Amino acid sequence: MLRLIALAITLLLPERLPSLIVLIAFWIPPAAAGWVAAASLHRSTKRGHAIETNAVLAIFVLGYAAARFLFNLGRMPPYIPGATTDPTFASPQAVAGLAVVTGVLVLPGSALACALAFRCRERMLRRSSTSPASRMQPQ
Repeated sequence: MLRLIALAITLLLPERLPSLIVLIAFWIPPAAAGWVAAASLHRSTKRGHAIETNAVLAIFVLGYAAARFLFNLGRMPPYIPGATTDPTFASPQAVAGLAVVTGVLVLPGSALACALAFRCRERMLRRSSTSPASRMQPQ
């Protein structure tokens, strides 16, 4: 059933489906980075590790947004206003639109996904380390 739906969507939107997936799935790598960073911070005993972790996450989110901008810049589909049929050339109007999408959607969305995943994982780890089952000593 799922294959049939995927085939129907692919036939209806053949060149737009990958663009849609790329647009919607932008938050997954920053969320994964936040999840991993929270676990790393929880295991660490170093004193200034929290500041370092937050700095690394901030740099990662900024770099990720810039990388997505550059990745999508070279793959402008022809149906975007201002784009040409040559996907390797992007007109100034299309570049401005992509910059707006990156600045308004990708950067804040990535930062939010990273922060929420970090906070969620941190709470989970804190709860599991303070639960009665984790305090029991094996005999």
